[in-house]
Amino acid sequence: MNEQKPDRRVFLKSAGAALTTSLFTGNMKGANDRITAGFIGIGVMGSANLEVALKHGVEVEAVCDVYQPHLEQAAAMVAGAGQKAKQVKDFREVLADKSIDLVCISTPDHWHPYIMVEACKAGKDVYVEKPVCVAIDEGIKMVEAARKYNRVVQAGTWQRSGQHFQKACEIVRSGQLGKVTFVRTWIYSNEPQAGIGNPPDSAPPSGLDWNLWLGPAPKRPFNPNRFGVYPHAYSYFRWFWDYAGGQLTDSGVHMIDIVQMAFDEAMPKAVTGTGGKLWFTDDRETPDTMQVSYEYPGFVGSWEHRCNNTDKSDTGPFGITFYGTRGSLYVDRSLYRVTPEKGSDLEASEMKRVTDPHPLHWTNFLECVKSRQRPNSDIEKCFRSSATSLLGNVAYRSRSRVDWDDERKVVLQSEAQKYLTREYRSPWKLEV
Repeated sequence: MNEQKPDRRVFLKSAGAALTTSLFTGNMKGANDRITAGFIGIGVMGSANLEVALKHGVEVEAVCDVYQPHLEQAAAMVAGAGQKAKQVKDFREVLADKSIDLVCISTPDHWHPYIMVEACKAGKDVYVEKPVCVAIDEGIKMVEAARKYNRVVQAGTWQRSGQHFQKACEIVRSGQLGKVTFVRTWIYSNEPQAGIGNPPDSAPPSGLDWNLWLGPAPKRPFNPNRFGVYPHAYSYFRWFWDYAGGQLTDSGVHMIDIVQMAFDEAMPKAVTGTGGKLWFTDDRETPDTMQVSYEYPGFVGSWEHRCNNTDKSDTGPFGITFYGTRGSLYVDRSLYRVTPEKGSDLEASEMKRVTDPHPLHWTNFLECVKSRQRPNSDIEKCFRSSATSLLGNVAYRSRSRVDWDDERKVVLQSEAQKYLTREYRSPWKLEV
């Protein structure tokens, strides 16, 4: 993991301890009244999800990954919790297992839509990592599948389950800040210019099924950076258009998700995006420097990222600020802080995070599996946040302002429409 990435995959070990294995005591499918699960994709985020689920008392029937070292690591984690899970390379075996109630999908982004839709068709509830899709048309089908098959689908935008994030959104919605006309979101880092380097194509490492890893993505020779899923690295696949959308869909979706949560799931009407590879000399494709403007009903939002400067100010390198007529509210993963405008009667306030939201997000998901209610990050909410992030990339890649028709789920500019869809490599087909 890149040490300069702020608090993005670091979870409090102790937080899950309070979420005991007695959470489910009845009316639950699965042996011994415990819910059974399969975990598909056991990299950094998959391992974090597996750890939290085990602390919740989830019975892990299977762990699945196309990379053998990940499978062995996951099996050891399950064994350490006093359970035994079968090791599976092909996710289709997990979906066909009728003893499994739910699946957790923590694969690279380009696999999220297909596996989630197929899981819903197989009658399983789903926890799927963010962003939920690489192209907007995929997300539309994901929502359709969840509704058609009546499945509970929680997405991995776990900040929604954070108490201080929820309180910050309440403050914005209540009008305490006055009229909010601008919201800024960002992530900054300062990394070596060499970045992830320029390694040549090579043979896949032992234990990796490269063709299955690619799946619906275009066929390409193995490259260490396109795979990029290493124990001490921040998954490099995120920086290639075939598999993901760069910083905007990886980090930006978390911040944009909270903005839209604060404004009752608003979607932008128009989007512009500028940027490029202005710092790194490596082979990544997505921009290392970017600024996106979102025209929402009643306010303007912005996203920006850069990789050569952290701006040592009183805000963190990854956060949100809401600007209102009476004051401003800054929120990140550690706290929120309200700062009154000069002459305002708004009182200054601050709330620090006391509980890690990630385990709470799993608590919410598992409770909804039982109650059949929609969870905090229901697939439709995360699709909207993912789509907003993707629209920034659509504007950037098409070099045009894009106008979003939320009712029809299309952009009005013909030159940008090709970026809303993704062609699947045979034999994979995304069908609801």
